[in-house]
Amino acid sequence: MNRILVATDGSEGADRAVDYAAGRAKDDGAELLIANIVGGYGLPNKVLMAFANDRSVLLKELLESQSAEILAAARERAHKAGAGAILLESRTGEVAHTIIDIAQEKQADAIVVGKRGAGRVAGALLGSVSQKLVILSPLPLTIIP
Repeated sequence: MNRILVATDGSEGADRAVDYAAGRAKDDGAELLIANIVGGYGLPNKVLMAFANDRSVLLKELLESQSAEILAAARERAHKAGAGAILLESRTGEVAHTIIDIAQEKQADAIVVGKRGAGRVAGALLGSVSQKLVILSPLPLTIIP
C-alpha cells in the first residue's frame, strides 16, 4: 500500500479514523493523505456552494480557515501516531463524491473514515457519508466506529 486517504471533519469519530489510518500508514510505510471536505453542514450542497462563491468572500474565507484548522489538528494527531509522509487536501463539494474524487486523483490505495461525523442530524436525514461510501467507493474502505 502506497497511499491511504483518511477524511476528517474534526469530530471524535474522524479523530479515531485519523489515528487508525496513521498507524496503518506507519505499519505499511505508506503516505497518509488527510482530506477535509467543506460541505455537509446540514445545508443542501447547492446552497453551500452559493454561499461559498467568490461574491461571498467572508464566508468562503471562514470555511477555508475552518478547514485549515481541522487539517492542521489532524496532521498533528497523525504525526503523533507515527505517520511519516503526510499530505493535506481541502475541497468543497458533496462529501462522499469528493472523497472518492480525491482518492482517484491522488491514486490512493484505500479510504478510511469514521462511522459518524459532525453532521448527525443531516446524516440521519440524508444518509451518512460512510453509508454513501460503502455503496460508491471503488477502493477498499475502512469505517472506524
